[in-house]
Amino acid sequence: MKPKILCLYGNALYYGHERSNIQVFKTLKELNFTILVLTNKSGIAPEALDILDKCSIEHETIVYPGWSDIRKPHTLPKVINYIFKVILHNIQFILKYFKFRPDYIYIASDFMYLNLIPSFILIPTRIVYRIGDAPLVGWKPFKYLWKKYITLRTYRFVCISRFIKDKVSEAGRSNNNQDMIIYNYPPVRNSREAASKINYIKNAVTFSYLGQLIHGKGVHLIIDAALEICHKYRGINFIIAGSLEYDKLYSKELVQKVNSTHFQDRILFLGPVSNMEDFFAKTDVIITPSLKEEPLGNVIVEAKSCTTPSIIFNSGGMPELIKHKQDGFICRESTKEGLMEAIEYYIQNPENIMDHSQNALDSINTLKINYQDFRNNWEKAFA
Repeated sequence: MKPKILCLYGNALYYGHERSNIQVFKTLKELNFTILVLTNKSGIAPEALDILDKCSIEHETIVYPGWSDIRKPHTLPKVINYIFKVILHNIQFILKYFKFRPDYIYIASDFMYLNLIPSFILIPTRIVYRIGDAPLVGWKPFKYLWKKYITLRTYRFVCISRFIKDKVSEAGRSNNNQDMIIYNYPPVRNSREAASKINYIKNAVTFSYLGQLIHGKGVHLIIDAALEICHKYRGINFIIAGSLEYDKLYSKELVQKVNSTHFQDRILFLGPVSNMEDFFAKTDVIITPSLKEEPLGNVIVEAKSCTTPSIIFNSGGMPELIKHKQDGFICRESTKEGLMEAIEYYIQNPENIMDHSQNALDSINTLKINYQDFRNNWEKAFA
């Protein structure tokens, strides 16, 4: 008989981290594990709820503390409210735990982990921690708890990249043969997302960006490079997909920079897009120039599954997914000049776009991020 898994999912947003966890829940359900997902009483993203319901994944709500509860300023009422939420969170978790009586607990956030330490001290159940971000060890109390508790209490870390596995080791985890690396599989999307076509008619070689429009993602470097490329070459377009509302000031500056030129019809801001098949069908090369150390990058995995090569910076876990000048391009430096070199490589060698596209798709099997390997690995994670 397969084990029962109690899954923690307190996220209200719906970005790569959340999509990936929903994909894991869907996979565990398909593997016939008995799972219960504890969602946030304050609400979760409708897209996530829709997938849970359509996949008949059992879910119940409990109170979750949020990051906003511990952010500065640390006023007395705010501290009291946070402590109250943590107590209520643990009580409700314990009640669900003893009702469900799981064999494993699945968790995917160190903030959630730290809030549940009182409960985890009381129960012996094995914890499988799918870790998609580097451990929070910048604050001394968190660093101490990671080293002295989380690394010892966790039965198995499932890391989304070698980069993250190394970060877990740096946080105090000794070599443990229970731990695994499971690269993300392209996250499941609901039918409503897949139905809407993107607002772009492809009439030129197209370089694209997909993600949050924030400084740490390096979107301004794409715009700076794109403006110079458009000055230098004809028949090249750039499309930027992502909400303009996330960082309004940053997005406004990017749009104004493009609007101050005569390239508005070649550098396009699409806003949020959801139809990945249509987006990548109209993309020749995806650009993901993160300035921060990304743990992996779902967009690269989705790009590969849609036969699209990637341009990336050489940091974090992303280089684990790319073979330079075989299925993508790893920039020599994390600058506008680095991006321009990569973009011009494909402009001047258009035949490589076709070759790298096929190689990107083929690498799905080489990297073991096809669905069968993904399923098999998650089945082993709870063996």
